[in-house]
Amino acid sequence: RSVLMFRFLKNKDAFEHYYKVHLARRLLFARSESDDAEHSLVSKLKVECGSQFTLKLEGMFKDMQLSMDMARELRGSSEYSNLGLDLNVSVLTPTFWPATVPALAPAQQSSSQAAAEQSTATNGKSNGDPMSVILPNGVLSDSVDAFSAYYLKHHSGRRLTWQYAMGNADLKVQFGARTHELNVSTYQMLILLLFVDDGSSSSAKTLTTAEIQQLTHIPEEPLGRQLQSLACGKYRILNKTPKSRDVSPADSFTFNMDFKSPQYRIRIPVVSARSNIETEKEKAASQAVIGQERLYLIEAAIVRIMKTRKQMSHDMLVNETVSQLSSRFLPSSKMIKDGIGKLLDREYLQRSPEDP
Repeated sequence: RSVLMFRFLKNKDAFEHYYKVHLARRLLFARSESDDAEHSLVSKLKVECGSQFTLKLEGMFKDMQLSMDMARELRGSSEYSNLGLDLNVSVLTPTFWPATVPALAPAQQSSSQAAAEQSTATNGKSNGDPMSVILPNGVLSDSVDAFSAYYLKHHSGRRLTWQYAMGNADLKVQFGARTHELNVSTYQMLILLLFVDDGSSSSAKTLTTAEIQQLTHIPEEPLGRQLQSLACGKYRILNKTPKSRDVSPADSFTFNMDFKSPQYRIRIPVVSARSNIETEKEKAASQAVIGQERLYLIEAAIVRIMKTRKQMSHDMLVNETVSQLSSRFLPSSKMIKDGIGKLLDREYLQRSPEDP
């Protein structure tokens, strides 16, 4: 029924853009109901639109499979035995995955012990500067360095860019006499690690929002949502002063040793943005990405047509371009005219000397 509805869409490239974002979230956060169902729908889309349409979607599945195979190899290596935690890393190829995927402590045994951490790395050329998040010295930073060394040893000439916003972690945390296993985001893990009791002081450690940001370098907007999740949600792992929902730079936080729950394993959900619907800024960014992809497709179609026909009138070229691209989207005559103009400027095309 979904594929039947898909056939009626005029702008199938816009569908592909949003489908890729949601598929990336399902794959990275293990939220897919069925891998077989995911592959089945991609196969049906391939029948409808051709292999070029699903090339990036299939590349995402391939990246996840290669990452699982690499994790098995890493577990059998000497580097893994010295990590001190169970590390799972998904290595992604930037050309297959969307530029941004909406996202959503190992010290003294008496306070916190890291059980697992999953981060996401990027293989190849980065779309931007690497995240400048500060990892605490010790097991965590050593594990990231060990994985990087292992990966680059087997894949020379590549570069890893760690995307901590897309990771999650399992932590064993002791609250008084009771221990709970918390499933948190990587950002939440870094925040909780700041409150680890190192035995140097008898008083509870107190940190303000500004101090937490300075120690972790987590960006301001996601930091507020991470702190809300830990201090203002259903499970209040941190105590916040003053007791309000909003987080300001001057608010202070302490570890809640009195936390109680009947569950041993607890998932701490991240407070979502104000709306699941795109903001105007996000919508403009999505339209810009889609528009850029359309420009490439239009120019490629024009060049293909002219290589075959050698010479055409402007109107015939516009009509032929629309015909070739209608299976993905309906380009306007203005977009095609702009594409022809840019190709003329770059000397891919030239006007006829007899009838310019």
